Amino acid sequence: MTGDAGESHERTALAWQRTALALVAGSAVLTRLTFERLGLLALVSVGVAAPLGLWLFLESRGRFRHEAAPLVLTLATSAVALVEVAALLIR
Repeated sequence: MTGDAGESHERTALAWQRTALALVAGSAVLTRLTFERLGLLALVSVGVAAPLGLWLFLESRGRFRHEAAPLVLTLATSAVALVEVAALLIR
């Protein structure tokens, strides 16, 4: 097998960074699409996802000194999902 162990850490960090950016971008798009229906409630998803995504992005650059990344990703994704369920239920 070729390659260095450091390369696998770098690929993992890049994957977490892409995930964090996709989470923030996705929550921003969904907020924009549901703002007319939900009003300020639509801002909850981006309000939760943006700081958690930023933390996840910055944490991935430091080789994960904390092991909370999966929990942070779950919390942010859950906030986005709850706002979208509210958008479906509120007419």
